Amino acid sequence: MGRFRYRRRRMHPAVIAAGAGLMLVAAAHSHAGTAAPAAHAAAAPSHAASVAVAFARAQIGKPYQWGATGQGAFDCSGLVQAAWSAAGVSIARTSQNQWATERHIPASQAAAGDLVFYPGADGTWTAPGHVAMVSGPGQMIEAYATGYPIRETLIRSGAVGFTDPEPS
Repeated sequence: MGRFRYRRRRMHPAVIAAGAGLMLVAAAHSHAGTAAPAAHAAAAPSHAASVAVAFARAQIGKPYQWGATGQGAFDCSGLVQAAWSAAGVSIARTSQNQWATERHIPASQAAAGDLVFYPGADGTWTAPGHVAMVSGPGQMIEAYATGYPIRETLIRSGAVGFTDPEPS
């Protein structure tokens, strides 16, 4: 019988922190043992939000290209603009204009289809340079940067905030 050696893999500190943060959020919002449902539970995504998320998810694996708005490649704001356009909702082209023109919502209300903004390499806290789409609890779809294909990943800490692109 052969001997097997197992190597321990170290997790990146950001992954550990993100996981711990998600567990804390889940624990803080847990109502185990209570009879009443959570009053702040997110409603099911609208039809438009479902279409936008499905469009974004279908782009996973395509390349990031700065300034690209579709078909073969996207940048971050081009991806979310195209996704919402597929759902029949027109939003601004750049992350800075999306942040400036969309309705801001608290993180606790963010649901699938909403947008999450980060300062990014070319932005600021008042004019974010990166945007992604919330795809589910604690998840987002993003066109991150050159060398990273479009991906679904954990929502990172350090977000500027969230917006809801749907007309109210």
